[in-house]
Amino acid sequence: MTLAKLISIVDEMKANQYDSEMKTVWLSEVEGMVVEEILNRAEGNEIEFTSYDYNQDAEKELLVPDRYTDLYRNYLYAKIDYANAEYERYNNSVTMFEASYSTFAQHYRRTHMPKQSAMLPPT
Repeated sequence: MTLAKLISIVDEMKANQYDSEMKTVWLSEVEGMVVEEILNRAEGNEIEFTSYDYNQDAEKELLVPDRYTDLYRNYLYAKIDYANAEYERYNNSVTMFEASYSTFAQHYRRTHMPKQSAMLPPT
């Protein structure tokens, strides 16, 4: 799914006053978490991720496969709720995000070999 498509879906599903650039900043946060905490811990992955710029990256494909994009949606919902000081909704949204993030992480770790850590020589 592309950055622009995801933002469009979020805007359709949850009324909000935040522009695409702000949502792109938030998506960059979660994409960075995915890269550092999940993808780069697998053998052969050394993904360099800085951040997205909506004007340049609107049509860029996000790193998480489409069947797990609820991870992104739930993160944006949580950020919107928090920014609006809707803390009860935020608690629900962040719980949904954590569940979807965990589901993707578990799937990825089951299907990709982890990086091997250095072993100490026997003493």
